[in-house]
Amino acid sequence: MSDAPLPEQVTITNELARERTRAAAERTLNAWIGTCLSLIGFGVTFEQISRRLRQQATLELAPTNPAVVSIGFVGLGVVLLGLALVQHRLALRAIEQQNYVLLPIQTLNRWAVVTIVLAGLAGLGVTLLWP
Repeated sequence: MSDAPLPEQVTITNELARERTRAAAERTLNAWIGTCLSLIGFGVTFEQISRRLRQQATLELAPTNPAVVSIGFVGLGVVLLGLALVQHRLALRAIEQQNYVLLPIQTLNRWAVVTIVLAGLAGLGVTLLWP
């Protein structure tokens, strides 16, 4: 007897399971895109609100350097979008293998969660420190 793994039989059940997994990966990517677009939109909105406040001569209400905060949120959104695309590609590559083995992507998930938490804390800090 050999210890070689048996080849996977192509059945309708296996193919439907792969298709459901692929659809779940697409939904996850869509959720990440929505989160990243929200971060980018928040950065742009923050800059626009600060610019309007400065134009209306209420300089004491406007943050001193809103560009740093805005660029930070836009940059964070772009970085997280890149992580989401890498994670999605890894999931699709794993699904496409003949013997479907889920590749470990916990490291990407941890980085994404940590950066979102830090972005939330930064947003909270900006909100609380706004004079």
